[in-house]
Amino acid sequence: MKRLLLDTNIYGEMVVDNHLNLLKEKLKQDNSLIIFGSSLIRKELRATPKKIKLEGSNLRIDLLSLYDELVKERNLNIDPRTQDLAQQYYYLYHTLGGSKGKDEMANDLLIVACASLKEMDIVVSEDESTLKAEHALQAYTIVNTIRKLRNPNFISYEEFKHLLR
Repeated sequence: MKRLLLDTNIYGEMVVDNHLNLLKEKLKQDNSLIIFGSSLIRKELRATPKKIKLEGSNLRIDLLSLYDELVKERNLNIDPRTQDLAQQYYYLYHTLGGSKGKDEMANDLLIVACASLKEMDIVVSEDESTLKAEHALQAYTIVNTIRKLRNPNFISYEEFKHLLR
């Protein structure tokens, strides 16, 4: 069984995917993949403006409904340990030459910290500029090695869809 945490941007990829219903059906049938969420990801989805329509449907409602359907009650909490780990990631990311500011990186670092502490197997994200940036990946590896935590694997949306085939 693989435990997955989908980054906020993946829900956006999914709602515009022409094969969404097929993907959801495969996820229901495949007991080897379990999707988790977090209050932070749901909060980011809730921040979608209410007035945006996608093919006549409210995008915000579609995103939140998809999240609730996939995650169900499997929500990971952001606690002080998670915040501390994210701060360690940022310090090392910045030391290694990462150029993004703390505020810009905060949510992504919290997502990875949560995934590491809760032993997620995979984080699915399309965010190459922050969450999957080279210096960020180095920081996760170094900090997690020191703290004896396992790094999750980072995959793209296309790789996630491939897991379902």
